[in-house]
Amino acid sequence: MRKSNIQLFVTRRCQLRCTYCPVEKREADMSPATARCAVDFLLQRRSPEARVDFGGGEPLLNFPVVREAAEYAEARARKLGKRLSFYMVTNAIELDAGKLAWLSKRRFSLELSLDGSRRDHNLQKPAADPGLDPYAATRGGVERALAAGLDCVVVAVADPSRAGNLARNFEHLLGLGARRFDLSYSVGSLWRPEDEAVFFSQVRSIVRRHRAELRRGVIGLGNLGGRVEPTVLNAELMVDTDGSLHLMSEWLFETTRPTGARPFPLGRVQDRPDINAIDWGRFHCYYTLVRMHGQDERVRRVILNNIDFGTKVGAFFAGLDRELHGSR
Repeated sequence: MRKSNIQLFVTRRCQLRCTYCPVEKREADMSPATARCAVDFLLQRRSPEARVDFGGGEPLLNFPVVREAAEYAEARARKLGKRLSFYMVTNAIELDAGKLAWLSKRRFSLELSLDGSRRDHNLQKPAADPGLDPYAATRGGVERALAAGLDCVVVAVADPSRAGNLARNFEHLLGLGARRFDLSYSVGSLWRPEDEAVFFSQVRSIVRRHRAELRRGVIGLGNLGGRVEPTVLNAELMVDTDGSLHLMSEWLFETTRPTGARPFPLGRVQDRPDINAIDWGRFHCYYTLVRMHGQDERVRRVILNNIDFGTKVGAFFAGLDRELHGSR
């Protein structure tokens, strides 16, 4: 598999400590030079298009490097004749008018992380600083992004203990003005059969209530558009703050001490590796997880559980898509 995007972890810092986030938080930022090397690595790809994704940590905490990487990528893509796009996963807390204007000019697509009501959001996304209200801070950023007209999708994550609130939280997000969503489940959690049944029942409830709007496209669910499942086998490449290259699946259990070494060391972007010489796919993701965590019985059980549940989620939404839109 050779996708035409790459994710830059421009920082390991974050204002939040989400209960389901596996990324290790620390004071580490990507440098401008490393970001430029990452862009060069991606633009070697033998494809007419490329997408630079920004994540972390909270990427807007290192906005100068986001700006440097994007503007450098624009200049390089023009020279190479490639179509370029940008994507960012953000908690929206740092989204102000200046950043929104800059992002809008470059037609960034934003994935905004808001899990629903204040109670559920703050339970799942507590702040590193007790003085911060995560819900209020994120809601403000989401509302500013929607008002600015950016291409936004709001991602609501359900964990097993609160899956029964998914439909209610969806209505809450609709009330804020959001119209494009992804309904996600927490990866790294153990989903029992009864939890899975609740998740599917909640999604069914949402579809029953909003069937007409979903059919007309007034409301959009990214899950219906062929999102690749299972999420735990995310076959994308990531550049860490130090320039090291990784499969995205490597960080899904990052805060759990691995029991083995990663089997596919991919080098560093500073060493100018050739992206066209690297093969990666779901097998590599699965093998990596097994090699790194297979001796930990608890983690091994969760990995297999998440593969099974994710496969069911993919089939479930594919069935809903056929039900709503027929064969596309």
